[in-house]
Order: sequence, then C-alpha cells, then structure tokens
Amino acid sequence: MRPVFLIGFFLLAALARADRADDLVRIHIEALGGRARIAALVSLRARGVAIAGEKKVAFTLLAARPDRVRLETGVNGRTLVQVSDGQNPPWEFDTGSWPPRYRLMDAAAAKVFAADAEFDDPLVAGATRGFSFDYGGEVDDGGEKRLRVLVTRKLAQTYLLFVDPDSYLIAARVEERTSIGGRTIKIVTRYEDYRPVNGVLLPHRITVTSDGHAVQETRVEQIEANPELADDAFAQPASLQADAAGK
Repeated sequence: MRPVFLIGFFLLAALARADRADDLVRIHIEALGGRARIAALVSLRARGVAIAGEKKVAFTLLAARPDRVRLETGVNGRTLVQVSDGQNPPWEFDTGSWPPRYRLMDAAAAKVFAADAEFDDPLVAGATRGFSFDYGGEVDDGGEKRLRVLVTRKLAQTYLLFVDPDSYLIAARVEERTSIGGRTIKIVTRYEDYRPVNGVLLPHRITVTSDGHAVQETRVEQIEANPELADDAFAQPASLQADAAGK
C-alpha cells in the first residue's frame, strides 16, 4: 500500500501547487488593474533611457499585443531600429548608413528579442500564449520575501518569476542563458517603480544583472497608451521578404 499512498500524496501536492499558482495569477491580474483594463491596453509607446556603464542611450519602444515590437535606440546622431512582427525573424537597420541596409538580426540576439517581445507578462498571457506555471513556495531574495513561480513556455523555455507577496507584482525574473563562449550565465531582471498606464500598473525601472554584475538599467520616462499605429510600423521590409522567398 505504501507506493500507492506515496503516489496519492505526490498527486495531492501537485494539485495544491497548481491551485496556489492559479490563485497567484488571479490576484496578480487584479493587482495590475483587472482583466478588463489589461485587455483595453492593446499597444503602447514608451520613451526613456538605457544606461550601461558610462553609456546612456535614448530609446523609443513601440509595442502591440500579442508580440509585435519596434525598438529605436539613438546615440551620436545614429539610430538603430530593431523590429519583430511576431511571425517573421526579427530584423534591424542602422541609420548610420543611408539608404538603410535591412538585415536579419543575429540568430542568438533574435531569439532573445523575440522572446522579450511578448506584450503581456507571462502571468497575464497564460496558456493562450503557451505558458504554464508551478508554484515554488517562498524564497529569500536579498533579504526580501518573494513568492517563487516556475514558468515553462511550450516545454522549451523555463525560468523563475519572483512575485512580491504584498503587492503581487512581479519583482524579478531569473533565468539561465548560454553566453557566446558557451558558458552558462545567470541573468536576473528586476522590475520596479510601477506606475499606472491607462489603469494598468507597468514597471518604469528595469535593471539587468549577469552573474551578479550590473549590465543595464532602463528608465522609462513616458508611456503613451494605445497610440495610433502606422500600417507598416512592424512590417518586414519588402527586400527581406524577397530574399527569404528566393532562398
């Protein structure tokens, strides 16, 4: 009877974790502003600066549900434009050369860019976007108590989310990535300074560390809700489409 008892015990424990994850997701959505307000925010335009070491770069980010994004970063009079339409491989061009030479992003960079293009956070996007969750209990995060959630995306991508137990907002994302040299590195992304945008709380300060070393800080200075979008805002250039068709 003992093996049967243990199977039952483990199943009950798994069901309890699933219920806890469902409760956490529900409270998180309400904390952000509620399902209706989240659904009403279908696109945004954000402006701010990204700081890496002594370098400061201005950016404009245009994003739309479910996973379309256009990032423009400017420095010394030049602008790097990077785009994902959610269907084709992400592409980019640099205004430093004119007329612009459109090119597909490097495969490794494109993978990260496309993954980060999700408009909604994983807890909001849920199963409709291929996310599943497993509650991992409480964890100490630099002296702060957090609720740990294991996120799995289409059985291929996994990472941890740390949720603040008081606000139920996402405080951090912890994941492992492979460096260019093949080394496994720990990437921690922290989300702070949540402010309402059209009734939905969004982070306005995002910091990234790699193996404990500061990589980048993003400061969002302004977010415009539901801006008017040009028809070709996320469209892949015809020259790239022609290249892909000719292969």
